[in-house]
Amino acid sequence: MNSLYQECMSKCKTDGFARVPGVFNVEEVNKMRSEALLSMRTAEEVEILNGYPTIMYHPPSLYLQGLSQEPRLMQIVQAYFEDEDFEIETQQYYFHLPGDPDEFAWHTDERFRPGVGNLYLQTAIVVDDWTEDNSAVEFIKGSHRHPFENVPELRIFKRGERLGHKLYATAGDVLTWSNTTVHGSERNVGKSPRAYYMNGYRGTRVSEC
Repeated sequence: MNSLYQECMSKCKTDGFARVPGVFNVEEVNKMRSEALLSMRTAEEVEILNGYPTIMYHPPSLYLQGLSQEPRLMQIVQAYFEDEDFEIETQQYYFHLPGDPDEFAWHTDERFRPGVGNLYLQTAIVVDDWTEDNSAVEFIKGSHRHPFENVPELRIFKRGERLGHKLYATAGDVLTWSNTTVHGSERNVGKSPRAYYMNGYRGTRVSEC
């Protein structure tokens, strides 16, 4: 087991999120980007907001589908679950283009899979750098250890009194967070895209998602 992956997953369990640096190389993330763009022609589920593609669910690309079982990603997920068996549950490609209207309220992924708790790990392969300019997603450290009530409207970000940790990252990094970690993001008002490819895994002893 890669010691860096173990260290990062230990941090994920402590803080609720973690960045694993340099997992994929430039050629690999460029292929992810091109495969996602080509997949939009045949994908059955692509969300469009005000003319901008924002999310592609279940990308039809065999290459993108296969990444859920990529050995490096599997080592990261295994380091999180340890002896717990797990399986892939969700695959989503996010575009977050400059000027698009996409934003997310403070939320936990419990809104999508209630009752699973921390036996679900979300991974995000960073395709474009996450920066201050393109509104990197914010995570609230330690929030996975406290109750949180999700607001009804997911796609309107209101900061309120919360101040998260903007998770800056470089293309090829893998970001991880728990099902119960509070996170959110503002609109991308910068000049660069912030694409990423999410693969979510749940422990198989969780009977309901």
